[in-house]
Amino acid sequence: MTTEGNKELVRRHFELLNSGDMKGAAALWAPAAFNHGRQVDPKAIETVYASLATLREKHSLHEVIAEGEWVAGRTTCEGRHAGEPPVPVNGGIFTGLAATGRTYTVQHIHLFRITEGKITEHWATRDDLGAARQVGLDLKPVDR
Repeated sequence: MTTEGNKELVRRHFELLNSGDMKGAAALWAPAAFNHGRQVDPKAIETVYASLATLREKHSLHEVIAEGEWVAGRTTCEGRHAGEPPVPVNGGIFTGLAATGRTYTVQHIHLFRITEGKITEHWATRDDLGAARQVGLDLKPVDR
């Protein structure tokens, strides 16, 4: 794929997620890929995306830059803590927390590696602390 084709695949990925097509977004992944250093397949990614759907996250994609097989995108992520995700996502901040119904808006940076038209690697930096505060978590240091 060309660099422009790789950028378009990442744009399509966010469009599918935003429309609620988790299966379609997961289908963009290679059979053997890595998400934050963990080996995954499209089925595992679909499970992660279904968990994110409980948070009703939508991404506004701003800049998309690419070099070779790597594509980076900055997004504004808006979500609602509507339920506890079945698997821990977003650093596990919603695990064991009853739904607050509160919304959050945070910045994300996503980095994708695209090989032969499929996502083969993904990394992200998210403002999980900002999201936690916005949904009402009162974070305090642990006494040791």
